Amino acid sequence: MRGRTRALGVSATLGMSLVLAAAVLGGCSSESSTEPSTSPTSVGGEATCDEASITKVVQTDIDANYPGSTFVSLDSFQCEGGWAIARTQIDASGATLPAVVFLKAEGQFWIPSSIEEICAKPQAESTVPQAIYTEACGVQ
Repeated sequence: MRGRTRALGVSATLGMSLVLAAAVLGGCSSESSTEPSTSPTSVGGEATCDEASITKVVQTDIDANYPGSTFVSLDSFQCEGGWAIARTQIDASGATLPAVVFLKAEGQFWIPSSIEEICAKPQAESTVPQAIYTEACGVQ
């Protein structure tokens, strides 16, 4: 189990690095205005799609896996078909930057997922919901 956890952390680190780099280079303006939900809904089994659950996972992931960066806030999130997109703000060496974290529901837990995992298959063959796939992989 420890090896799997470490592999997820490495994949999530790589994915977050790519998302953060894209945000810094591309100005990262989000077209979506999805506001965090105040009422919990179950997504992908028992994982709860609510602001508290998403915030806790994203904050823990960023603070633990990205040295020099700390979680600042959750701007918005969207859940669909056992996946979630969390649009956040992070502090990286004194600068507040936008970042996007992708999560996959595994039972009752949200697990950070990498862009590499999401984009491993062409969209037509993927089980990742179209909105999540499009945002992660940049295809339309």
